[in-house]
Amino acid sequence: MILVEGWHDLDNKDYDCWPLEKPDEYNMLDCGGLEMAWVQRPPEKAVSGEFFNVTYAVFASDSFYQYAVQNGILSHSNATVAKEFCEDHECPAIWKDANGENCCVHHANIHSCPLAFMVSIGKGGICGPWIPDDGQIFTHTLSTAGKMSQRNWTAKVVLVHVGVTSLIAHIKVGKMQVALEAKTTVLPAVVCGDGLCEEEEGCSICPADCGECILSADDRIAIVLPICLFCTGFILTVIWFQYQKQKMFWDESWIIDFTCMKQDHIIRTATESMMIPPTLSDCNASCITTLSSCTAAANLSRKQYFTQTGTYDGRTVAVKKIMKKTFTLSKSIRKEVKQVRELDHPNLCKFIGGCVEVPNVAIVTEYCPKGSLSDVLLNEDIPLNWGFRFSFATDIAHGMAYLHHHKICHGRLKSSNCVIDDRWVCKIADYGLQSYRKEESPEGSSSYQQHLIQIYTAPEMHSLSEPNSMTDVYSYAIILLEIATRSDPMPKDDMHSAEYSWCPPLAELISGEAENSCPCPTDYIELIRRCRKHNPTQRPTFEQVKKMLYKMNPNKVSPVDMMMTLMEKYSKHLEILVSERTQDLMHEKQKTDRLLYSMLPKQVADDLRKGKHAQAQSYLSATIYFSDIVGFTQLSSSSTPYQVVDLLNKLYTTFDEIIDNYDVYKVETIGDAYMVVSGVPKENGILHAGEIASMALDLLDVCKTFKIPHRPNTPLKIRAGIHSGAVVAGVVGTKMPRYCLFGDTVNTASRMESTGE
Repeated sequence: MILVEGWHDLDNKDYDCWPLEKPDEYNMLDCGGLEMAWVQRPPEKAVSGEFFNVTYAVFASDSFYQYAVQNGILSHSNATVAKEFCEDHECPAIWKDANGENCCVHHANIHSCPLAFMVSIGKGGICGPWIPDDGQIFTHTLSTAGKMSQRNWTAKVVLVHVGVTSLIAHIKVGKMQVALEAKTTVLPAVVCGDGLCEEEEGCSICPADCGECILSADDRIAIVLPICLFCTGFILTVIWFQYQKQKMFWDESWIIDFTCMKQDHIIRTATESMMIPPTLSDCNASCITTLSSCTAAANLSRKQYFTQTGTYDGRTVAVKKIMKKTFTLSKSIRKEVKQVRELDHPNLCKFIGGCVEVPNVAIVTEYCPKGSLSDVLLNEDIPLNWGFRFSFATDIAHGMAYLHHHKICHGRLKSSNCVIDDRWVCKIADYGLQSYRKEESPEGSSSYQQHLIQIYTAPEMHSLSEPNSMTDVYSYAIILLEIATRSDPMPKDDMHSAEYSWCPPLAELISGEAENSCPCPTDYIELIRRCRKHNPTQRPTFEQVKKMLYKMNPNKVSPVDMMMTLMEKYSKHLEILVSERTQDLMHEKQKTDRLLYSMLPKQVADDLRKGKHAQAQSYLSATIYFSDIVGFTQLSSSSTPYQVVDLLNKLYTTFDEIIDNYDVYKVETIGDAYMVVSGVPKENGILHAGEIASMALDLLDVCKTFKIPHRPNTPLKIRAGIHSGAVVAGVVGTKMPRYCLFGDTVNTASRMESTGE
């Protein structure tokens, strides 16, 4: 007795066939050439409740159709008809309507048989076509139907019961059914949180069921070590920053040897500088050194004010000398230097270094070649639309907001301390370094400078010892007024009589479409009014000023872009002018060419214009024509010079119109003599004699009707001489070059003319 788990264990095949009616494990049939095979087998292991796909192939050979007809499996007359039916006949669209009469494969699905439940149904516990579909234990997939030519059949399967499950792919063909078998082990589904710690679960996968995992020594090291490294790194970073602060505090790399800095002996300014009244005390060494000294003149009401420059480390720098009798590099000065060295903002004039040896104590900063904001505003040659002006105001606000953020108050903010770089960016200068720049022996400033400083000073500074952020805002209001008016904030009438409490009046700005009109005058004036309020608490901060300017600025473009727009505008205008001038030049050149070609042959003229030497050229055959006026000497003696010139001009103009009709070249006219040649400089074979003869006849005919302007009744007669032969032609002279003909032919023609009647 042999124990088997499936029918295929008897013949070593995965599939077998049964009759359509009452199949069991004992009445298997010969498949007769019908074969089945797995294309995508069921997985060896599947998780309960998870779907997977299986694909199986069904193939019928020609011998099967012969077998099916002979054994009544297919009710057709012969194998050919049966094959056509199975491979070409369409089955009903609804699979339930399919049967053996209207469809070849009228049933195809997957059966599942959990082996643990097979004993209860009998049939030897073997899964086969006889297994019922109870919907819970023994499940079938949805049936389908189709043609035999479909070959591959796919079904979606889900298994529920844990354990080994037998799957069969079941099809029905005519009165025979076939089953293809495979086995799959169904694993239980892992459900975290059901309170059961299953084998597939674990503390790492489901700590709710299996509890927290106990960390191993390696895990504990992996957690603790990074934390320790982070803490150590953090502590070292803090220590390093503290060290760097101390290092920068004591660092002296910013100290510059004054003798190593090349001093410029020329005045550095890119625009007209700020104008101040000339006084002897204006030559303050803190602003103007001996290298760029004052040039005041008694007959001038104002003079130019410059900044000393030098060359350090290959670049131009601004040098501000501080008048000190003694200088000590104290901790307060080191702290101030460290503070300004740490500042980095595009609207701050960068601190480069300083000189600490008396008497050359100086502060070296970035040099801005466009000059101060005051220079630019007072220079009427620089066109500044409101886009530029808003850009300057915004740049100053950004720079001051940055300074105040770093707890630095300027205290000396004014338009002359705002400089413009080569990209038209406004930068703030002379900030910080209060102890460094304090002069022990300042020379007397002019009354103009004192009054100017007083105008920028907030009223509360009379009672304060040190400036604060609100005093800078007040000074900024005066700069806004300068930007709006492009004028000096000092009173125009009598600047020396201005009181310390005097404040420039608000400008009257008119809104308009023009570039020089303020787009939002009301808001701009209101900003000035708020910034210079006498109550400091009512003034806005620079952060608020930035927001207000941002709303007012209509363009919001960079100064470089605005400058490029202006340059493009000017370049287009320049292109039009250049085009017009070029056309005028071409017209004049054409006139010059016509005049030149009337004096010299074209080829000769072109050679001379190119600087080439015109070589003499010989011509083997040419005809020369000479003529003069009969009695010209007597006629000239009885006429005025103007009458003679008028006669010759009218006559030769008439001759010139005639010779244009012939292939001839006019050589020259001297007095009343008229010389023409044909065959030179352009050779024309033997036609030259005919051209000259025909021309001479026309000239004689026109003389018969020609009227002398001042003697209309006196007939005009000419003598003419013509001769043909070889000649040599060439250019004579360089100052007034002439195209001349040489040779016996010329002489002969001349004698014939002079001896003619």
